[in-house]
Amino acid sequence: MSTTLYAPTKTDTTARAFLDTLARRDFAALRGLIADDVWFRILLPRHMVETHTAAEAVAAFHEWYGTAPAFEVHRLDHHTMAGREFVAYRIRLRPAWAPDQWHLIEQSGYVRVRDGRISRLDLVCTGFHPVDPA
Repeated sequence: MSTTLYAPTKTDTTARAFLDTLARRDFAALRGLIADDVWFRILLPRHMVETHTAAEAVAAFHEWYGTAPAFEVHRLDHHTMAGREFVAYRIRLRPAWAPDQWHLIEQSGYVRVRDGRISRLDLVCTGFHPVDPA
């Protein structure tokens, strides 16, 4: 007798799609994954950002990642925890404001999905940390 421990659901498929579109910097697809009335909160090193529309949430991701002339995804992580989706990612990039210096940034947190779209996104961010080019 076999027991299924994990079967993908619409909820975790949406969370995984969030990671994949972010990794591609496909902000139009990201917008399609986020509910119009999303509650987005992110704790940054110096302050907290809270928005309540998909357009504002996507604009924040675009500001952090969209203009970087060099962008590499180093890690994507996802699992389900008690009906919520955990997501995490580590990115190495050269931000537009420091195009000659590589930086690492990591964000992690939880996603809630309603009707196949992200309705809540709570993240914590490390901030941009300069790293050696090696």
